[in-house]
Amino acid sequence: MTTLIDAVQNALKADTEFMQLLGLTPAATGEQMTARFTKGMEPDIVISAATMPHVCQYTQAGRFGPNPLVYEGKFTLDFYAKSAAAARAFGERAFQVLHDKRISSPGFASFLCVLAYDTDAATGIKDVKIFRAFYDVDYLRMN
Repeated sequence: MTTLIDAVQNALKADTEFMQLLGLTPAATGEQMTARFTKGMEPDIVISAATMPHVCQYTQAGRFGPNPLVYEGKFTLDFYAKSAAAARAFGERAFQVLHDKRISSPGFASFLCVLAYDTDAATGIKDVKIFRAFYDVDYLRMN
């Protein structure tokens, strides 16, 4: 759901420390944000050491809970950076911003967001490392 990804991006964008890791400020323009954030699994840019750092954010398959108004959602954040330590720093900061917190934005309200799993992953791209974080978040279904 794009509302979930929008809410996650808004939470990360509001965090000054996370934005500093990206080389941006919370007041970054849409064009600056697009250069550093992708809403989807594959960036619209060519991933290389020259385009780092970069964050891809996307939903995973979820399901409706026993209460049909609650959706048991999942999303993933892929942090691309020039080093494994830098990619992990993004993951650590996102954890501090999102884990055990409620995510909200206009038209979207969640229950607690929880980190389910995180790991390093291979990119196959020279001088590009990735750290991947998987989150679970239940939220109210809005019609």
